[in-house]
Amino acid sequence: MGRVSDKRERLVESATKLFHQAGLKDTSIADIAEDSGVPLGNVYYYFKTKEDLVAAVIEQRTEAIKNEARKWDENPDPRQRLLNLLDLQVSKKDEIAQYGCPIGSMCQELDKERPPVASEADGLMEWVLKWITRQFKEMGQKQADQFGLQLTAALQGCGVVANALKDPKIVEREIARLKTWIKEM
Repeated sequence: MGRVSDKRERLVESATKLFHQAGLKDTSIADIAEDSGVPLGNVYYYFKTKEDLVAAVIEQRTEAIKNEARKWDENPDPRQRLLNLLDLQVSKKDEIAQYGCPIGSMCQELDKERPPVASEADGLMEWVLKWITRQFKEMGQKQADQFGLQLTAALQGCGVVANALKDPKIVEREIARLKTWIKEM
């Protein structure tokens, strides 16, 4: 029998996957329980409400992106850090084309209903924007705020278009263009 935290972790992993693939509204607690292999009755031991589970997913996504950024921050070159971010996007191009950006999609969906956890998801997007902007500042770019917003918007936009057209090549082409732009700075 697994540890208590194993079940919680499985529930969060399943919720993360299913929320991204099917959306928050179309994913039930029963779907998450079935996917995780945790009995439905046990879910409520770990998460009293679906919103509590959404909050755990946001927390997991936040920790994952911050862990990635900590690795990238070990490189002294902020340009290379941005290129690493773009490489991550390319590595996820099929997932993005199939389901959209996991962060952007979640923010959009939550913002339509504005539950209290929506501000937590928006905070994750804001954290990404600030991290990107900091890289431009460290590159000495006077328009760092504008460039940070431009890169964040380009990443989200290419995710929306790639998802709408179910075409991962859109991610590849847009990322190649963004890499050229960053390298030429």
